[in-house]
Amino acid sequence: MLVDVALPLPRLSPLTYLLSDDQAGGRGTMDGFRVLVRVGKRTMTGTIVRSHPPSEASVEGIRHIEEVLDDDASCSPSMLKLTRWLAEYYLCSWGEAIHAALPAGLTPEAVVRVTVEQPLLPSDIAALERRAPKRASLLRLLQDHRDSVSVAWLEQQLRTSSIADQLAALQRDGIISITSGIEGAVAPKRQRAVVLSAKLAHDDDALRAALDILDHRSPKQSAVLGQLYLSHRRGEGPQLRTRLIEELRTTTAVVDSLVAKGYADLVTVDVRRESTAVGSLSQRSEGELPLTSEQLAAVESINAATSAKAPSIIVVEGVTGSGKTVVYQRAIRKVVAEGRRALILVPEIALTPQLADRFRDVFGEHVAVLHSRMHAGERTDVWRAIRSGEKSIVLGPRSAVLAPVQNLGIIIVDEEHEPSYKQDDPAPRYHGRDVAIMRGQFESCVVVLGSATLSLETARNVSLGRYQHCSLTHRADGAVMPEVRIVDMRTARKEGTLTGAFSHQLVDAIVERIGRKEGVLLFLNRRGYAREVQCHDCGDVPQCKNCDVSLTFHKATNMLRCHYCGHNEPARTMCLSCGGTSIKEVGTGTQRLEEDLAELLRERSVTATIARMDADSTARRGSHRKLLQRFADGDIDVLIGTQMVAKGLDIGRVTLVGIMAADQALYQSDFRASERTVQLLVQVAGRAGRTGSRPGTVLVQTFTPTHPAIQAAVTNTLKEWRESETSERLVPPTYHHHQKRQDSRSLGCAM
Repeated sequence: MLVDVALPLPRLSPLTYLLSDDQAGGRGTMDGFRVLVRVGKRTMTGTIVRSHPPSEASVEGIRHIEEVLDDDASCSPSMLKLTRWLAEYYLCSWGEAIHAALPAGLTPEAVVRVTVEQPLLPSDIAALERRAPKRASLLRLLQDHRDSVSVAWLEQQLRTSSIADQLAALQRDGIISITSGIEGAVAPKRQRAVVLSAKLAHDDDALRAALDILDHRSPKQSAVLGQLYLSHRRGEGPQLRTRLIEELRTTTAVVDSLVAKGYADLVTVDVRRESTAVGSLSQRSEGELPLTSEQLAAVESINAATSAKAPSIIVVEGVTGSGKTVVYQRAIRKVVAEGRRALILVPEIALTPQLADRFRDVFGEHVAVLHSRMHAGERTDVWRAIRSGEKSIVLGPRSAVLAPVQNLGIIIVDEEHEPSYKQDDPAPRYHGRDVAIMRGQFESCVVVLGSATLSLETARNVSLGRYQHCSLTHRADGAVMPEVRIVDMRTARKEGTLTGAFSHQLVDAIVERIGRKEGVLLFLNRRGYAREVQCHDCGDVPQCKNCDVSLTFHKATNMLRCHYCGHNEPARTMCLSCGGTSIKEVGTGTQRLEEDLAELLRERSVTATIARMDADSTARRGSHRKLLQRFADGDIDVLIGTQMVAKGLDIGRVTLVGIMAADQALYQSDFRASERTVQLLVQVAGRAGRTGSRPGTVLVQTFTPTHPAIQAAVTNTLKEWRESETSERLVPPTYHHHQKRQDSRSLGCAM
């Protein structure tokens, strides 16, 4: 048959290939199956999206499918429908949309690798540079690596789209060799396991005789054999050898002796790669917490919608700490009890450890976490477990909206207002919340949008009656909203009560909380040491050569870094424009904040543990959990963070939140700047006083205390501010660009 294959290439239409009867295996349709195909000189993984019978004339010159990679379809019909809509709506290819829905371990492709066969002396490379500088640059890069490197990596390092001519010339000279192979596939992880031998499994007398002999001669072997027998009786199947040795505190030699005697058999089994989390960030059991009247009303509304098994959208607007998570859990419990499944989206990977712990406390091992920072093998295994139905609840950031969850009953988008739900690069450049809404339409399930600070577009849809609305106006568990106070930085500067970025009021409050062994959270949405460095002689500011934005100074590594494209370079001691040496740091980042606070506390003879939580300090896998665990346990007194700490964290010991530069984002060139500021301030303030026994305080440091956005966040007049902001956006311009063009033409002006 002829099949149309969608490929992860910026080509809008799928390519057609010929599938043999043997490859089809008698299946009526192959839609959703992964295949290996040739595209030009490359071998790539694509997905069959359409099948149709060939005619005699239609097969001439058409390439064959090289290999079918699946036994069952990787993309269900509903996922094919969703990815097709995704491609059409966000203007990318269908293959790119499907590629985003599959883990990297399921998309192998041909990779061309280069190996140095004949290393050259520096003098030879210098001579080569005079006649062929591009080849010399390529060779220098290759000789820094003993192993082979991919052509794609070389092109990335050299910032060029093609090095084929240079590679061909070096290969002709015998300096390098080029090989090609299929890479990227993740095979199932396999381990040795032990099972009771067949002769003992079906002969109780033989088993008793073996145990009697081992009890006298080798008690350790007897203990292992007894454990294997119990596992056999319970129908548990083979036991992993490593786990058996660990649980019984024995050795490999003991197990191998049982195998040699014919009492046990060694087998190989597939095991799932899963992250092993140590400790739980959840500080209270929420499975049986009594619901407030507002929570109960929200749960009943969601349950009524899920019972209807029809697409609907419900907005749960609740103040920070109002128990939205408990509402989600009760709604999911009903869905799971009916045999359906749930999908929960969070805006940040940093939020997944704590939220996953809270859901596992209620639903156990039925919860799967899926995100991009997982190892390829681990993510592939979790993806397979979700597709097979082993996991009934899936939690993750925006990419999880494309998880292969079957029989969906509910989709929850927590903190729906967050801009991090928007995928900027690579394609498809989608919005996770909006894709979740469309998936709810395709799957005929309920979509719940939750937030303490609704986005203006969601609030508008509520006001128009498109979305159902539930409101939680009070904090749960006896907690009260924190006291929010403004610190006018203009006055503090005039009075001389300002030390760096810290007002004396904030430092006094920090010292007081440290003395009471309570947690302090400081928020500054700028990582690094300083916003930029500047030459005081000529005013030059180093800029990124790719993005034309100022480079941020990172003192710990003494590097200048672009936070957009990742470009970095060593910090300068001399200005490249004028040669001056008066290079000064401008602005404050989280690194500098940490350094300044440590100095202020030393001056007051206060001992405290300070830590940072930003993209630099949490680059390593698992660092989010470890940092939050230490803070929750009281090992960290003050946690300084960027927007990672601004939402979702539920740590009861936090009684003070300091917002360092509340007006930092107000004057950015973005029409949503005011909206984002309000949302961020309210979310950060909501981290304080999450328990009734420890009320919270929030100090907002700002140079524009009278700005409507600052006032709305401080006085909690969000509804009034939202109405005002919406009315401004809805007012049509009085002088349209089209009319301006007409006026200019009548005046004889060139536009």
